[in-house]
Amino acid sequence: MNTKIQPYQFNFIRKQANILLQAHLSVNDKNTIKTLQAIVLEKINEQFGTDKDALQPLLDGFLEAATSKPRLEHYLEGLKEAVIPFDPPSKQQLTKLFKKTKKLKIPEWETMDLRDYTFYSWNDSGKQQKFIIASIDGQLVGVSGTISPTTQKGICPICHETSEVAMFLSKVKESGDGMYTKRGNYICYDSEKCNHNIERRDELEAFVQNVKFMK
Repeated sequence: MNTKIQPYQFNFIRKQANILLQAHLSVNDKNTIKTLQAIVLEKINEQFGTDKDALQPLLDGFLEAATSKPRLEHYLEGLKEAVIPFDPPSKQQLTKLFKKTKKLKIPEWETMDLRDYTFYSWNDSGKQQKFIIASIDGQLVGVSGTISPTTQKGICPICHETSEVAMFLSKVKESGDGMYTKRGNYICYDSEKCNHNIERRDELEAFVQNVKFMK
């Protein structure tokens, strides 16, 4: 299969499929199901925009798969094969991204299914720090900052889902005079869950731009 999708696009299709599955399990009216199917397919087409025609081969069997949990699990296993994995940085690249950080933790990339990650992030609870790696406009960007050890229920600005969020703050140089300011927001404390929930890149890119670069 030549068509490839990003991890966040897989998340979007999975969520829409689960919406259909729940409808099949709880709704008996066929017209209601057909209407929901049309709405879901329209949302998928809107999500993929100009790439929607290339996506069609991946949607073969989509509606049928969403009629039962075993069928859907089988379909999603096949769809996962089309996901482009996160491209991990080398140790040298990672050290360069966070050159001010001593004793930087190096992720064990070989133990991960990199198809699960739109971005990669981890917490250093000992230092109360969070590290984020993302590709922005084709360039690998690293963001680090403090992460609060306390969490609360809230909507994460990266994945737009309700989760346990914590305040993340990063120092940003505002101008050439060496002055810094702190920027941040309440984001998912658990970045594994954030990656599972994220369905678009726009919010991720906006967040990284805000906490990394001078305006």
